[in-house]
Amino acid sequence: MAVTLGLASPPAGANAEPVVLTVVDLDDDDGDGVPDLRQVQRVPTADLVALPALPAAAGQRVVPTEGFRLLLGGAPLQPGARLSTGGVRVQATEPGRHKLALGSAHVEVRAIRLMAIDGSLRPVDFTSSHASFQRTPPDRVDNVGQRTDDPDALRYLVVGHAQDLPDHLRIESRAEDGSRVDELRRAKLVDVPCPAGLPSGLSCRSTWPIRVVADAVDQAHPLVMDRSIRGVLGGGLVLHAGAVAQQIRIGGPRMTKHGPIRRLLGRLRLTVPRTWAGGAPSLDSRAAVAIEMARAQFLGADALWAQCGVTFGVPGADSVRVVDPPPPFLLAIGCGLGLPSSGGQVRLLVDGKPLEMAVEPGWTPEQVARRLAREIEAKGLRVERSSNARTGPGAFPVMDLLVYRHGDTPARLSAAGSDRVSTDPTMPVCVGRVDLAQGLRHFLDVDSMAGTLEERTLLKWLDDRDPGTLDAVFIPSFGGGGGRIGESFIGNDRSSLRNLVLVDRAGVAASKASHTLAHELGHVLLDVPGHPDDYGLDQPTLLMDADAAIASAFGPRRLLVSDCERMWRQSGPGASVVLLRPWPFRPLSK
Repeated sequence: MAVTLGLASPPAGANAEPVVLTVVDLDDDDGDGVPDLRQVQRVPTADLVALPALPAAAGQRVVPTEGFRLLLGGAPLQPGARLSTGGVRVQATEPGRHKLALGSAHVEVRAIRLMAIDGSLRPVDFTSSHASFQRTPPDRVDNVGQRTDDPDALRYLVVGHAQDLPDHLRIESRAEDGSRVDELRRAKLVDVPCPAGLPSGLSCRSTWPIRVVADAVDQAHPLVMDRSIRGVLGGGLVLHAGAVAQQIRIGGPRMTKHGPIRRLLGRLRLTVPRTWAGGAPSLDSRAAVAIEMARAQFLGADALWAQCGVTFGVPGADSVRVVDPPPPFLLAIGCGLGLPSSGGQVRLLVDGKPLEMAVEPGWTPEQVARRLAREIEAKGLRVERSSNARTGPGAFPVMDLLVYRHGDTPARLSAAGSDRVSTDPTMPVCVGRVDLAQGLRHFLDVDSMAGTLEERTLLKWLDDRDPGTLDAVFIPSFGGGGGRIGESFIGNDRSSLRNLVLVDRAGVAASKASHTLAHELGHVLLDVPGHPDDYGLDQPTLLMDADAAIASAFGPRRLLVSDCERMWRQSGPGASVVLLRPWPFRPLSK
């Protein structure tokens, strides 16, 4: 939407001088990091006002001006330059009323300034800083000028001559592509004292604290609905004060131990496995509906993590997939406790062909896995060895062998002649099988670091082997009861499953109250297996709360600055495994 600035209606009288209405141009319309009024060439034109046609001014030399400057062709006109007959524009540098004299021609320049003030009553720069998403629940504000503990809501001030100030702002929220997201049509302005440092003789009016929120649930609470506006990370708020406007971008938290966080991009891939090969997808019997349900989960998680300046982009065609569950292609060596061998035989069928191998006493799961991998590869197959973290009661880590035909299609494994692959009493060998129709067997505290055999078979089949990618898998249900609706596998040096999350249909159904996908992604991004209420006070408004389920603005949806700081350390640009990379703002034109 273009912003039009122009002439005020001149006062009555034959000799009335023209009046120009303009704005102190402190925003950054071209995104170069320099306020528009500080630029000396290629000045953005969105907030410039055309100088009215003044026949008496033609050929006059430009005189020094105060409170504004003249520009031609995007560059400031220097004092002494001769004025052309057209194309000259005015840009305000100070609020108030100013005079321009060009020979016998006179113009009055009326300029207002728009400012942003945070909860600590400090100014927030429109170019070097940004607005941020609300990270505290709705609260009452009784005095428009009071100091608050809210780190995000900003008050917007209009500064200028008292007669030039409007009685409300129109605030428009826009995405980075320019599309309109939301609008506050009449944000009321209240007379307030002007901040220190402004020229004397000016008046100031302020909005109430304006909250940028991620969704309609947070926006619609009665306490804050008249001062909440939905925003998009990387977009901006355009503040319209009558015919003039300025904009401020929307990013992550402005103040952290690691500095301001503007925007970070993570790669999130969603997978919806079918319940059985060729069967119905886990979320819905219709694949197209299942994909849309997964995309809705993506967008919900993306909106909440914007509080920390994180986006996962747009869920395109390549970010959501429907696939068959894996065939029995995985062998777990030492499945269970990872004990040393006592001696015995391994007998299995690989694509229907028999394979036998003797196991000597005292071998570890890793030694058995190496020898068995060589035996399988001698059959013309490809084997990937995958070590798991040692479980709580385990002696050694269990080793997994992933067996493929050439061309990366999975081989089919089974026991030869009995239900047991190994005759060794302390060195069992198990074929991994996935039966989603019965519910996925989930881990317990003692084996959470490795996952169950069924979880490993499913996730190692779907994993893209890229530690810098986040993967979310939607399943029909978790087996074994217990009310579990989501799980996460966080990265550590011992784990073969990392940066993966599981959400079942109950977790999807509870997403408005529990935000399951966003919560499970939080375990990965924060690199923490526990919850704040596991060892501290219960705070059901926090996204990482263990058990809150509240479908309102007071539900588990908030991220603290300390959460964002930990996310930066564990998953940000300087982490050992980078999951989130800086994504600079692109220019956002008015």
